[in-house]
Amino acid sequence: MDVSEALVDYLADIKHLAKGTQRVYQQHLTVFAQWCTSQGVELSQVNNRNVQAFLEWLRAFHKPHKAGQTEISSHTLAGYVRNIWAFLYWCCDDEEYSILVKPRTVKSIKMPRVERFIKMTFTDEEIEALFNACQHESKEHEYKLRDTAILAVLLDTGIRAAELRTLTIGDVFLARNVAEDSYITVMGKGRKQREIPLGNRARRALNRYMRQYRRSTVKTDPVFLSRHGGQLANSALKDILLRLKDVSTLPADAQVNPHKFRHTWAARFIAGGGDVYDLSRLMGHSSITITEGYLKSLSAKAVRTRKVHRSVLDDL
Repeated sequence: MDVSEALVDYLADIKHLAKGTQRVYQQHLTVFAQWCTSQGVELSQVNNRNVQAFLEWLRAFHKPHKAGQTEISSHTLAGYVRNIWAFLYWCCDDEEYSILVKPRTVKSIKMPRVERFIKMTFTDEEIEALFNACQHESKEHEYKLRDTAILAVLLDTGIRAAELRTLTIGDVFLARNVAEDSYITVMGKGRKQREIPLGNRARRALNRYMRQYRRSTVKTDPVFLSRHGGQLANSALKDILLRLKDVSTLPADAQVNPHKFRHTWAARFIAGGGDVYDLSRLMGHSSITITEGYLKSLSAKAVRTRKVHRSVLDDL
């Protein structure tokens, strides 16, 4: 049986996953299925030898999408293997395809060695430069408050870009007095909901923005709106951050993207005496192993130079 035939059923069976996750599975596995067809490799013949040959083909012929990259990264190759694993394990559990794919065959497929690069984090000065840029980014008061709140939430919670974009009015719980906790709830990967506390600066920034511009009583309405009045798109969030960088005092080659805020929050959480198990839960990782691997790639300086504190922003 051709790999592409089983792939059609697999993609139809993962419609419950996030759109972005489905898209990555479809992109990677379609390339793999097409390679198998070109090489005459059927579903029952997929094994470690064939997958390693596929990876070599990717290294030789795949053109990276990121500017400045000349060859496919080890992280991308590892992503292909993880998606192939997921597809093949699904085949093992499927009534029709289980006779063609066995678990021991999938287990034998090796993950490529992944190069680890230091993930840079924001300094205190860079964070303040971005907050100051919010006052100059737009003449409209609403967007000054919106962008300030976006920065505060990203830096004080470590949530993913998609989790911030889909944050709703009903997901925000702002304390009315010092005896209460302020927090947000987010729906992460695998449809797992979690609560994340807010520090004082993030609470105040969110409260000010929502009180003036997001007093909606519809709990499912998004917190952060685009200039067109709808939910922020991924590209719109990136554009906001790039505009803030452009009007800030940061150098032109500075990296400002949603995930760098997540790196910063994680490093400072651990540096502040936080427990790795708590960090794993707050980040929405499915395994403590993922969190430990995440921390290994963070800048050692970013971790060792911080004092103990609860909130990323409250010390700034």
